[in-house]
Amino acid sequence: MRQVNKDISHIRDLLFDEMGLVLTTTCELISKIKDDQWDFRPHPNMRSLIELAQHLVQVPELELAILQEKPKEEIRNLPIRVTSLRDPVALSDVMHQGVQSLKGYMTSLNETDLLYKKTAPFFSKQHPVEQVKWLMEITTHLYHHRGQLFTYMKQLGIPVSMLDLYGSASDSWTL
Repeated sequence: MRQVNKDISHIRDLLFDEMGLVLTTTCELISKIKDDQWDFRPHPNMRSLIELAQHLVQVPELELAILQEKPKEEIRNLPIRVTSLRDPVALSDVMHQGVQSLKGYMTSLNETDLLYKKTAPFFSKQHPVEQVKWLMEITTHLYHHRGQLFTYMKQLGIPVSMLDLYGSASDSWTL
């Protein structure tokens, strides 16, 4: 039986706690969007609300395929399966499944591989990245697009607040 470094496992768990928060809050935000709002596009050179939501929910699955160095063609075909989704529950299911797959992969790594194993995306083979850094980047990527989603929703007049971004802990915050 291998020895588990509790500090490293704790760091991985904290990163997944953050991913869990962005997963939960993203799905809650998506559930507030009405059918007639999906086509909103804040500017001609930006994604529509539905395109943003479809990309956002697929980030965990896409990034996992990239960090596992799947073939470029396989990765480029992944978004096709969500392009017809407009139902908030179906979109949320995609994100939940992606996070579960990512978590399964990351927790299967031993501490040495988590910290030191490097993989490179097909578009940047000369810049391999450690698995733990991938996990941080994926979490950051999710928060970035969740912030965009929140801003689009604000522009549409959908009632959203800090509570929607950070949960009940934000009730006691004063700015």
